[in-house]
Amino acid sequence: MSVKLGANLIGVKDVAKAKVWYEKIFGMKVVEFRPPEFLEMKLGKNTFYIETANPKRAKGFEEEFNIGGRSSAIFEVDDIHEFIKKCEKQSVKIIIRPVKQFWGSWNAVIADPDGNEFIIDQ
Repeated sequence: MSVKLGANLIGVKDVAKAKVWYEKIFGMKVVEFRPPEFLEMKLGKNTFYIETANPKRAKGFEEEFNIGGRSSAIFEVDDIHEFIKKCEKQSVKIIIRPVKQFWGSWNAVIADPDGNEFIIDQ
């Protein structure tokens, strides 16, 4: 039996607005777009389900998603300083500017329009 990560789930209020943001900032590609509730995107081999609350889901899955706060998804970039400059030009909210961690990596934190925060790693 093998186990692998199937997808990352990001809760948003507006999938159409999120689609534009994730394409522009992270370069994600659309796989399936079913507004107003569902958007599947790819970044390399990684899958992201970007969704709103949906009362049509099966019992136990219809609740509203957590929207906002720090996500477990960490995005790796080659040059964190250039990436943050690009984000600033796009008016992306910078939560934490690049800092060097004690283990040697550089990290920053940005937020999407719904307040979902992502760690950026170099």
